[in-house]
Amino acid sequence: MKHTILFLFIGLFIASCQETDYPTFNDSVIDIYFTQDSVSYSFGVAPLSMTEYVINLPVRIIGAPNKEVARNFKIEVIDKRTNAESPLHYTVPESFMIDKDSINAVVPVTLKRSELGDTEWTVAFRLLPNDYFNPTAQTEKEISCETIITFNNVVSKPNWTNWAGNFGWSESNMGPWNPVVYVTFMDFFHQLEEKVPATYNALVERYGENLDQKYNDPNRGLIDFGGWDYDFSYTLQKYVCGPMYEYFQAHPELGVTDFPKPNV
Repeated sequence: MKHTILFLFIGLFIASCQETDYPTFNDSVIDIYFTQDSVSYSFGVAPLSMTEYVINLPVRIIGAPNKEVARNFKIEVIDKRTNAESPLHYTVPESFMIDKDSINAVVPVTLKRSELGDTEWTVAFRLLPNDYFNPTAQTEKEISCETIITFNNVVSKPNWTNWAGNFGWSESNMGPWNPVVYVTFMDFFHQLEEKVPATYNALVERYGENLDQKYNDPNRGLIDFGGWDYDFSYTLQKYVCGPMYEYFQAHPELGVTDFPKPNV
């Protein structure tokens, strides 16, 4: 009799384990998220020849990689947070893949420079659910099902200050302030790294890669680039301003007609 009761109890226990009324974990559909909720980019002082720029938005899944098949996912544009237009200001593929044996992917967004003007543009995306993934419900800085890109083509005046405390721009060497001239100047300045690396490295050591840092001069204290460095005036005239003058002569569509011809 005792054995019969014991067997009956075991049978009821096994049955109760097989017929649960609580939810069980289903690992066939797992969370997917952007690892950044916002990204900013400015064409700014990028060379004028750069007409596009690709931002790769990192995407990750919560869970183990699938060792057998790649899995696709899609996104949608969030209209209320977007003022940019596709394909005028940006382009993005229609679908994406998480490769097998991987938990990572990217969403490549190509930004178009030509029609940006002076406007600050935004495009926001949201991950969509499918048979493989659910967009995460978490809303942290590094875990979100939504992300937004802010981008522009605004060229701001550099923080250059001359000896008199005014905006430092050498009109005698580069003509009146002009954003196009500034972008072109920075482009040819960076090319010094290959043409005259010693001079380039000396200037970078003083003012930083984009000439936006202060230099501790033994006699004058902290100073800005100031629009020009007369210690390297000949090199700047020959290898920066000289090519700039020829460039503007060859590209009248840029509208730079008052760039002074260097005396080198």
